Amino acid sequence: MPSLFLVAFVGVFVYVTNRKDSDDTHDNWKEMFGPMGFQALIITLILMWIFPGGILLVGPIFLVLSILSPAGRIAWREYRQPRSIVSLGLVVMIFLGGFTPVSEPTSPSEWGPPLFTENPNAPIYPSGEQYTWLMLPESGGLDIEIVQSLRLRLPYQYGPIGAEYSALTLASLLNMEQGRLNQAIELLDQELSGFRLDVEDMILEPIMAEETHRYSSTSAGVDLDVNVRLYELRSLSIGSTEDGLKVGEVLCLVTSNWGGTLDVLVIVRPIGHPGLVGDRYAESYALEWLATQ
Repeated sequence: MPSLFLVAFVGVFVYVTNRKDSDDTHDNWKEMFGPMGFQALIITLILMWIFPGGILLVGPIFLVLSILSPAGRIAWREYRQPRSIVSLGLVVMIFLGGFTPVSEPTSPSEWGPPLFTENPNAPIYPSGEQYTWLMLPESGGLDIEIVQSLRLRLPYQYGPIGAEYSALTLASLLNMEQGRLNQAIELLDQELSGFRLDVEDMILEPIMAEETHRYSSTSAGVDLDVNVRLYELRSLSIGSTEDGLKVGEVLCLVTSNWGGTLDVLVIVRPIGHPGLVGDRYAESYALEWLATQ
């Protein structure tokens, strides 16, 4: 759908421009963007499907190349208006594509029905769906786990190559993890009796660990290297220092799909959970989640 937005915009722009302008120099509509202008536009749309980082890297690369080239600078001076309009239109269409609804997130049957199928704290952009489960141990104690499965729109890139890394990097730079995590923190606070967790005073601190983990199971039919991130969940209101006190850990797994969507698995466990030592990468949940994709 986002790709159709881009193609439709270019088509409408070319049609309207040629309809208004009957000058012979515009009889060949491919020349309205100048030498190699139309070809560069088509290549940009194609590379958004196959190039890591999508338009975030393709756009700046083409812009720098055109500035460095004497012929490119001349072409921009002569065809500034149509090129500027199309470039601005592409940016707008790519942004609007981020609102395109996504399908339901992965929901393994072993987990049962989710406790929540929406998150009021989630940001409105980009589009996404989120399911949340509360996993309670039969014996009680601190073995509780908050498990979330998300499907998110990736507006700037439509192919899966490098999508996980770029998405995780942007999320860290823009602090996008916090809003979708608030629901899990509130659930964790309801289940813990030793201390209270204030959503407003919680921070995520990245843990230096491997950025990929291999999940392999013959019975589940899974054998994949998956992009993962580990975070310390810290409470600033409990700790006596500005770094706060560690109250748990958060594990994130990310996989990508053709068409510009991400699947994300988030597992939140409180401090003292035995899995933080014996099963830090939540093998059982991850394998069940990966097997359903």
